[in-house]
Amino acid sequence: MAARYDRARKHAQATPAATDTEARGLDAPKPASRLRRLRRFGLEFGVILFVFFGLGLWQTRGLLPRGEPLPEFDLVDLDGKRVTLTDYRGKTLLVHVWATWCGVCRQEFSALNALHADLEPDQALVTVVADSKDRARLVSFIREHQLEYPVLLGTQELLESYKIEAFPTNYYVDGAGMLRDKTVGLSTRVSMAARMACTK
Repeated sequence: MAARYDRARKHAQATPAATDTEARGLDAPKPASRLRRLRRFGLEFGVILFVFFGLGLWQTRGLLPRGEPLPEFDLVDLDGKRVTLTDYRGKTLLVHVWATWCGVCRQEFSALNALHADLEPDQALVTVVADSKDRARLVSFIREHQLEYPVLLGTQELLESYKIEAFPTNYYVDGAGMLRDKTVGLSTRVSMAARMACTK
């Protein structure tokens, strides 16, 4: 019995103790596995960016080209006051074209209100409503939805000259009247503010 105990003790002494890493087994760092995860994340992120920017380019492919002057407009607001593109010369301008029946446009009302409230002195927002024939109904609609930014009455001539095919459409114009950016579809307040900042 004593001899068997001595042999067991000697065997235990001869066997090196397991390292912390060996004891943890699967918990040991795996640099290769971590690198693969990072590569996969980078690939997925790249695909998302490609789809995002690709979709934006596809949606705006029929609009006016960047780097050229935005066509002049001569419209009136709800009070009958004449407003032209030239009135905004020297300011970064967002021209937002929308329609009252457009569901996506309605989702942007609060974002546009917030954007308008935070504009810098050298920035401006003007919106053009496409379905403007019934002015009384339009005034009621604007009051109901508490729109706090300028609304101009659109014309068929403007929709054609601005190549509007979908709502909402945004044109970002610099102080010299040059078109610098454009979008179609839902935009957030942050994205619109960022695009205006980049348009300067």
